[in-house]
Formats: sequence, structure tokens, C-alpha cells
Amino acid sequence: MIFRNIIFSAVIVGLVSGIIYGLFQQLQLSPILYEAEQYEVKQQAVAGHSHTGGHHQNLGSHDHHQHDTNAWSPEDGTERIFWTMVANILTGISFALVMLSLMLLHNLKTNKPKLNAVRGLAWGIAGVLAIYVAPGLMGLQAEVPGTISLSYSLRQASWVISVIAALTGIAALYYLPLKYKGLGIIFAVTPYIIFGTSLQTEHTFKNTDPAAIAALTDLTQQFVTMTAIGTALFFLILGFSSGYVVKRYIKLDAQPG
Repeated sequence: MIFRNIIFSAVIVGLVSGIIYGLFQQLQLSPILYEAEQYEVKQQAVAGHSHTGGHHQNLGSHDHHQHDTNAWSPEDGTERIFWTMVANILTGISFALVMLSLMLLHNLKTNKPKLNAVRGLAWGIAGVLAIYVAPGLMGLQAEVPGTISLSYSLRQASWVISVIAALTGIAALYYLPLKYKGLGIIFAVTPYIIFGTSLQTEHTFKNTDPAAIAALTDLTQQFVTMTAIGTALFFLILGFSSGYVVKRYIKLDAQPG
């Protein structure tokens, strides 16, 4: 029964957070991406390019997109919007499953206050800090199409390490006894000791036309700002909704079945 309630709750929370974020994305992020795509050089159609954009990239994975002439991709317009929304919802459900499971573990195994919607907001803030802020401090920020990035493997490795370290540090600061809380700070700063704070100090673009560079630089600044707002919106809704359903609908004393 508990497992079924978790799955059902994750679907509901994922739908809510994914749809709301998807609407924000279509209104605020997609126009920036579409405009940036106008500046992509023709050679990219063959050679490929890397950038971060869309829901799952905005949440920190910084996916590397290779444009392959043989690979399927949705057509611009309704098809692209539809599949982007599907990706947003699936991402929301995935995050909700993780967050709900951790919240239930918190309620079962710790003496900390039980979670509700308001306390769930704190979990949402922790998600923003770990998934977006921590990698951003290392220079791993969202990028528009046509940006020249560091190697994919380096970006992915440094992003994963920074997220794990941030989550571990936040958990240690909250759950460990006072005399051990310093470990949380050590965990959190470890990636910056390994990689530094300037993995990408400035953005460069494949299109070398001065007017295009000026436009893409401005679009990058807009995209970083809107991505930060969108990520915060997503995780605050996710945390609030997860805390609410854990409090109201997932009964820990229910018999399994």
C-alpha cells in the first residue's frame, strides 16, 4: 500500500511540477533558445554542437547535444512543444520519486520534525542549491545553442561531483550532531578544491561574427537568469507538493500490499 501510494503521489507531484515548469519554459526559456538557434553557423548541421537547454538540462545535467543527420528529433512547433512537455513531466516524476522516498526515510528514521508542505519548501531550496547553485559556482551554467563548451566528460564529471558533494554537505549540516557538522562544510567545498571555481570563465561561440557574438552574449545572460528562476520554481513546487502529500496521503502505519 505504501509503495503504491508513493508511485501515485510521485505521478501527481511530477505532473504538477512538470507542467508548471513546462509552461514557464515555453514562455520564458524557449524564445531565448529559438532566437539563439538563428545564430548557429551552417557547419554545425554536420559537425554538431553542444549546449544546454530545455528542462532536464536546466536542472543541471548540462547534456551534450550532438546534431546527427540520421538521428530523430521533433519538428519545430507543436511536436517540439509536446515532447518537451513530456520530458518535463517525466523529469518531474523522477525527481518526485526520489524526494518522496527521502522524505519518508526522514520521517521514519530521524527525530527531526516530520515533514509537511512548509518544511517541504526547505527541501526544495536544498534542491536548488545542490542542483543549480553549486555547479554554477564552478562555472557550469546554462548555455544557449552555439556555445563552445568544455569537454562533455569533464562537465558531466564535475557536475555530478558538485551535486553529490552539495547534497551530502547539506544533509550532514542538518542531521549530524553539532560536533560533526563541520564535515558538511568539508563535503560541500571538496569539488572546488578539485576543480576550482572557473571551469568556464567566459562564453565563446562558434559564430565569430561580432554582431552574433554580442547577441549571443546577451541571450546567454538572459538564459542564465531565466534558468535560475525556472529551476527555483520547479524545486519549490516539488518540495511543497511532496511535503504536502507525505503529510496528508502517505500513511507510514499502513500495511504493505
